[in-house]
Amino acid sequence: MRKLILSVLFILVSIPVCIADDSNPLLESYLRNFARASVATKTQILQDASAADPQSMGPLYKEAVDFILTNNHLLDTDPAVQELALLSAKYTGQAGYAGANHLLWELFQVNKDTTLRVEILMSLGETAREDDQLIESLNQFLKDENSRYLSGVRIDRQVLAVCVIVLGKLQHPSSFPVLFTTKIIDHTDIITGYAEKSLSSIEGNFKELMISVIRQNAIPEKLDGLQFALASPRLSDEEKGEVAVAALEAGLSTGSPDAVEMEVLQQLRYESVRALTERQWTQALGLVIDNFEQAALEYDRGMTDTSFFLAAINSLGAMRAHEAAERLTLYLGLLNSYTEGGQKVDEQIALTVINNLGMLGDQIAGDNLLFVAFIDYSDAVKQAAREAFKNLKRR
Repeated sequence: MRKLILSVLFILVSIPVCIADDSNPLLESYLRNFARASVATKTQILQDASAADPQSMGPLYKEAVDFILTNNHLLDTDPAVQELALLSAKYTGQAGYAGANHLLWELFQVNKDTTLRVEILMSLGETAREDDQLIESLNQFLKDENSRYLSGVRIDRQVLAVCVIVLGKLQHPSSFPVLFTTKIIDHTDIITGYAEKSLSSIEGNFKELMISVIRQNAIPEKLDGLQFALASPRLSDEEKGEVAVAALEAGLSTGSPDAVEMEVLQQLRYESVRALTERQWTQALGLVIDNFEQAALEYDRGMTDTSFFLAAINSLGAMRAHEAAERLTLYLGLLNSYTEGGQKVDEQIALTVINNLGMLGDQIAGDNLLFVAFIDYSDAVKQAAREAFKNLKRR
């Protein structure tokens, strides 16, 4: 029994020794002194601690940030508090101490001083790499500032510029859409340059990043995203086809009561189907048919340019599929009924439908192509129908 009691006592006595071995007596001393010191002395303690052992003083910096938050009302009037706030943010970043991230962000939100906000952002650029929640907060801040700027509200461009730089440094894929927005907004040339540099530094699959822009961003930016992607040397031809598919999906599924935005969506679909037609992207058959249906309706109601509808027709011809021939054949049948009834039909539309049916060479078009010769089309349309019909016979 005596041996058991002695063993237990030895374990109990050794516990605080182990804790002491893992603690930092210097840090604990600084923390105790910081707690009871005046503001001016707190600043001296922070400076001395940073000079002595900067990498292990994170909890002290966090304590300083917490003190500033508690006394935030003094920031506007007390130079000593202002200096302490700047140093606490600066040293936190230099130490790479992530434990104060959310206190720093809280301080950023409650205080509007440019110098302090810039210092906080620069610190977070060193500490927030693994902090997804804080990165999302930074993304949202930049998004809100862009919206405020577009609505005519004056913003702090210096803070916005540093936020753009920091997001580029953090390199999180979730920042790509809002950085793209910042790039295309008419900020200053300097901010645009920062946004472009930050965009190029974002980690992740560039094709997927561009698709995220097209899916998530505002309607005008969807079109900008498609154009940027199609012109980018960073994407292969196949990847550009995949981006065009995403853009066509967005153009078909997105609506707006705004007439200007509807025109942008039409342009998005137009440029998408042109890209898919050039690549004969047969995987997009269903979307291309849906787009044709929408374009035909818009054309019939006078809501779209003829060139947009012609592009929709040509995209069906590029699909090399029976379903595409079937849909174009039905439309030629409609044009034939209009012509037979004395209604004027756009010759370019008729020729484009017929020529694409000839390229498809599907027998399903035979009857409607043959009927063209018996009604009041122009000689050019009748000749095109004869050529298309011959192409069917050769298959």
